[in-house]
Parts: sequence; C-alpha cells; structure tokens
Amino acid sequence: MSDVTRHYGSQGIVGRILAAVPGYSEDAFQLSAHHFFPFDQLHGRELQATREHAEKLAPRRDQRVLDIGSGIGGPARFLATTYGCRVTGVDLTPEFVAAANELSALCGLSDRVHFEHTDASRLPFEANSFDRAICFYVGMNVRDEAGVVAEAFRVLKPGGRIVWTEATLTGKGEPVYPLPWAKDQGMSFLVAPADLRAMFQAAGFVIDEVIDESAAHVEFARERAASRMVSTDAHQEANELVLGQDLIERRKNYIRNLSDGTLASTLIVAHKP
Repeated sequence: MSDVTRHYGSQGIVGRILAAVPGYSEDAFQLSAHHFFPFDQLHGRELQATREHAEKLAPRRDQRVLDIGSGIGGPARFLATTYGCRVTGVDLTPEFVAAANELSALCGLSDRVHFEHTDASRLPFEANSFDRAICFYVGMNVRDEAGVVAEAFRVLKPGGRIVWTEATLTGKGEPVYPLPWAKDQGMSFLVAPADLRAMFQAAGFVIDEVIDESAAHVEFARERAASRMVSTDAHQEANELVLGQDLIERRKNYIRNLSDGTLASTLIVAHKP
C-alpha cells in the first residue's frame, strides 16, 4: 500500500455520504448526482471550482473525458450530468474507486461514468482515446508528475483539451504542514508554477491559460467560515465527511500558506496540437 493510499483511504465512505443526504430513505428516495455534489467534490473550493473548471473544459455530449485522480467521482458525475459526456476516472486509492462506482450506480450514471484503480503514469488506454482530460489537485501527491502529464498527452486526441489545477511552490519559504494532501513533506511533491508549465510544454502541450487562483481559495475559505458562524448546515462539512475531521486543521494550514504567499493555486488550460 502506498503512502498516498494510506493517506486517503477509509472504509464506509458511501454509508457516511448517504447518512448525510438530507431526507434520504432507501425505500422511498430517488437519488441523483445532485444529492452527492455537496459531499463528493474533494478539492479546493469544491463544487464552485468544479463548475468553473468544467466551463473551461467544455466537453460535448459525444465526447470522452478522462478524470485523472478522480477521487470518489464528484467532478466526473458533474460533467456527465451537466454536459452529457462519458467520463472515465482513474485513481490510486482502491476505496475511492469502489465508492465512486457505487455512488454512480446509486444515482443511475453507471452507463456514463466508470472508475478504474490504476497508476496515472501508466494509463491502460490506447493513444488518442479521449477528447478532454481533467486533473483537480492531484499533482502534489505525484512523484513522477512529468510522467502523468506525458500520459495525459498520449491518450488525448489531437485538439484535445486538458484542465489541470494544483498547489504550487512560490519560493517564498517552506509551507506549514500538515496540508490536505500530505501530513508532512515526505509525500508532498510540490513544484513551482514555471516548472509545471515546463512539464506541459515538454510533453508537447500548447498552453492556453495559466491562472493564479490563490485569492479565490482564500475568499472561499473566508465565506465558508462566515457561513459556519450562522449555520450548522452539514453541507459545510463536505470534505471532512470523507477525509476526516483532521482535514479542518490541514485546510486551515493550506489557506494560511496561500495567504502568506508560501503556496499558490495554479490552473493550467492546455491542448494537444
């Protein structure tokens, strides 16, 4: 078992989510992907970021999308539900893959989304198989990130687009741990934005946009903190529900690092020429 798998994996994910869905009853309740959206977006800014990044991806109904590091499948189900595309997710954590497939079956999306347990640096897909690809906050856990980017390039069709986000190092000091993706530096493989751009260019991608989303993350955290002062809405506990209560401290450290400029949140939009 890898350090990443130990960090993220836990039992009972689906049961915890179903227990948190307001009014859910197994006997008289028709689930949809929308019921899970408050709980299955396991990345910074959650559903808000998924919506924004999906707009940049803009898949068509007839297209195939690859979700690299798909977690429990939230963004994949959002894309399939919103755009009608077909999505294949890959993840290194077996518990995430199992939960992603089960949640998708529960809301009737098994014909449009599917998840596989595999290493993203060695994808089991033929070249030129996908029209679009996404990768939300995965790179920080990947030792061979250049290999993952190269594989994404290989499996994308010419003209295919990728939307990629991750936390990056600014060079203004060492980040404070623990962080959402790592309890210490041993499993954190942060790179500078310039190095991330270079990986994409070396793989053959043409970069269309590079956006610093740090301020948006800090503002999202402030808004959530303010809402918690006036509400006990379980939706506000989304990521803790899946990743554990210690995520609260880890997320605070992340926002602290963004606020003091030690880390940045970098978005890249690129395409395969």
